[in-house]
Amino acid sequence: KVLNDVSFSIKPGEAYGLVGESGCGKTTVAMAVMRYLAPNARVNAGHILFQELDLLAASAEQLRKLRGDRMAMVYQDPGSSLNPSLTVGRQITEVYRFHRGFSKAEASEAAATMLETTQISDPARILRRYPHELSGGQQQRVMFAMALATNPDLLVLDEPTTGLDTTVEAEVLDLVSQLRTKFNASILFISHNLGIVARMCERVGVLYAGRLVEEGPSRDLFSHPKHPYTLGLLRCVPR
Repeated sequence: KVLNDVSFSIKPGEAYGLVGESGCGKTTVAMAVMRYLAPNARVNAGHILFQELDLLAASAEQLRKLRGDRMAMVYQDPGSSLNPSLTVGRQITEVYRFHRGFSKAEASEAAATMLETTQISDPARILRRYPHELSGGQQQRVMFAMALATNPDLLVLDEPTTGLDTTVEAEVLDLVSQLRTKFNASILFISHNLGIVARMCERVGVLYAGRLVEEGPSRDLFSHPKHPYTLGLLRCVPR
């Protein structure tokens, strides 16, 4: 079993941080929420509720409408998430055309505007490029542009700054803060970096060996940890 008795909720407009060491089940939680689990995965019990809809009981058609429209995810490695054979513009405009019914011209204009929102300079040039022609920071901004294209209610961020250097990481985190204010989406922020979670999230859950061992407001959890594992994590943070 990867996860056991994991239970938490995210309020509208709230950022919830899920932390823990590699292999503890954080990404599995994200994949379960998005219903992206592998075909051989089984959810033995429980519910995953999105605005009263049980995602575990949702049909394939319902999930298609939800993903990219009201739920979106930004992955750990944008280089492997973007399609290498399609231009960036084609991939972003696809979201607008499929979920919003925009014409080709409307979708192209909306894509350029969204790239500006994610602070990419010269959007027209970036739209004509392929993913391998972009830097890691640019690729991650493109992923945010695709995720936010339809103003989703829930944004799942699975270690979105892993693999980025410190300067670009700081820029991407500032971008997340600004976008959160602009779009007011609920955020599930998954990370092993406690400093980032303390900065970005109101509440935090600590995952250890597939179990949620502690949960609470960020300030309280980081200043007065109750579980020995949480204390051990905090002692690993460079001062």
